[in-house]
Amino acid sequence: MQKSKKLKFENKLERLREIVSIVEDIDTPLDEAISLYKEGIAVAKECGEALRGYEEQVLLLKKTADEFVLEPFDGVS
Repeated sequence: MQKSKKLKFENKLERLREIVSIVEDIDTPLDEAISLYKEGIAVAKECGEALRGYEEQVLLLKKTADEFVLEPFDGVS
């Protein structure tokens, strides 16, 4: 399931690259550029929200890892 989320995020980034490329093209009609710009803003917002979610997950994992206490291994079962 995480791989699916990652692909979705990466697909969104790729779409943003496409949008930028098209909007930067001088031959792109203004109406199309404005429409793509609006789409780009929406996609960028979704990516930002996803990144915030990933950041929360990383911080939680870090906190969990910091709570581990190493105990000496005495080799006795």
